[in-house]
Amino acid sequence: RRGRVPSSAKEYYTFNLEVIGMVGEDGIEQNKLIIAPTSTVELFSDEDDPMRLLSKRSDLTIGHYWGRPNWRVPILKQYINYHIGIFGVTGSGKSYLARYEIIPLLRKADYSLIIMDWKGSDYAPYFEPVILLDRIKVDDFTVLSYFSQLTKNFGYHGREENPVAGAFERALRTVEWRGRSPSEARELLYRKAKSILELQGSKLKSETAQLWLERLEASFELITEEELEKFLGTMEPWEILAEAKDKGLVVIDMSKGEKEQKLAAFYSITRYLKRLMERKQRLDVALIIDEGPQYAPWQPRGLERETTDLIIDLCALGRSYGLSIVILSQGMAGEIGLNSAVRRNLNTQFIGRIHPLDFEEAQKLAASYYISPETLLTLPEGHFYFLGRMNPSPTPLLISFQINDDEGSSSAGNR
Repeated sequence: RRGRVPSSAKEYYTFNLEVIGMVGEDGIEQNKLIIAPTSTVELFSDEDDPMRLLSKRSDLTIGHYWGRPNWRVPILKQYINYHIGIFGVTGSGKSYLARYEIIPLLRKADYSLIIMDWKGSDYAPYFEPVILLDRIKVDDFTVLSYFSQLTKNFGYHGREENPVAGAFERALRTVEWRGRSPSEARELLYRKAKSILELQGSKLKSETAQLWLERLEASFELITEEELEKFLGTMEPWEILAEAKDKGLVVIDMSKGEKEQKLAAFYSITRYLKRLMERKQRLDVALIIDEGPQYAPWQPRGLERETTDLIIDLCALGRSYGLSIVILSQGMAGEIGLNSAVRRNLNTQFIGRIHPLDFEEAQKLAASYYISPETLLTLPEGHFYFLGRMNPSPTPLLISFQINDDEGSSSAGNR
């Protein structure tokens, strides 16, 4: 060009292009061709839809490629029951992604849904039917575990013989205490446990029998009407599953319970699902777990150990018997994150804007997928990297999604 020095007479642009594969009959396949330097590179226009080339046989999609609302992203249905993790800080759009994309996708894939709504505000106002936490029957084993922790094992240490716990367990199993008032239920259980101990103690030294009764009485000072009221529900786990199968989904509103009550109800429901799979029954059910670290934190304690181990077992069995676990979490690792053993079972991940405490985890991800860690710290709301088994692309895809209702803006990126 006239008027310029020779070094600026020509302008050069350089790009790093990553070859993700070759388009075959069914979609993307491993590329076996040698791409020569100076090969022609064609850019897609807005009217094109390169996403359809990723998986030609998939009729299920999720969201759209960022900035291209008409480029719907296909998913591989056969990997839904390899489990899904959704990660992002508060305000990243996790619940919106679950509500407007994941849940409709799972319904189209013929899964029945059980949604555990920890706060009772993310799903309960938007779906029906809703089951309140205090309606759910918690099995006797879980009730016994809860009160054993509350009473410090009914005053006994470790593996020491525990007649008080045994009497309380028999009372739970033999007395019709559920569905009654808290005061009536407490009185029935106390009287039954006391009569069992008195009968057993009649054959022993009076001092031993008296010690048993004193420990029972001390335990019932902690087993108050308020504590017992948490477990008076009569709705069985099989009824919840039947409702989900009949209506397509159910939401468990857990807003009014304390953490231990929520974990106990969750444990009761999921233990039933585990038993069905152990009997080789196919479920075709998706279990959506909001606030995942509440159930499976990085260092579980008490009942959290039981729920963490149970989630791991469900993941292992679910791959064979049609149970998909979907877990939402603010953090990926460490104190704010999900238990690492659970996270390793989530073979599809949607990662939105992460917490600065997860920067180290982001660096590991960046090294594997050429994603800048800084990008994960600054992703706009409603944008998620989609990676793992359900993604037909071998590299992560940055997706967003549309919201078309009266909640506000029609674009998730504006939320």
